[in-house]
Amino acid sequence: MAAFYRFVRSTPFARLGAMAGALLILSACGTLGGDASSQGRASGTGPDGIGGLIANMPDAVPGPDPQTLIGRPVAALEALTGTSALTRTEGNNEFRRYDLGLCRVYAVVTPAGGTVASLTTGPAVSGNPKPQFERCTARLP
Repeated sequence: MAAFYRFVRSTPFARLGAMAGALLILSACGTLGGDASSQGRASGTGPDGIGGLIANMPDAVPGPDPQTLIGRPVAALEALTGTSALTRTEGNNEFRRYDLGLCRVYAVVTPAGGTVASLTTGPAVSGNPKPQFERCTARLP
């Protein structure tokens, strides 16, 4: 880092290039015009950010109601979500996490490898709003 700093201070053109690069990087942090509600829908940061993104997709088909998967074999859930990104066994039960891009599905399977006991969703990035299960598992036809 010290060598880079010495280089930037060495010539006026190098300083100008470093400043232009810094301005370019900072310009990427700017926001779009419009009101906050339209920005939330466009960027996925509204009350249900993922839902806002999916709602703007053409012909998005919402996923199933999570209650339809409760009590069914875990294979039914994995037909919808794919294989789990994380499986943790606790006693006779399992905790599974399925990463679906912008959101995650969390399942408790009891007994291990058996049936789905509970389902919930969460954002892939901490601090983003919790999406609805139907929107998290939505698919394009």
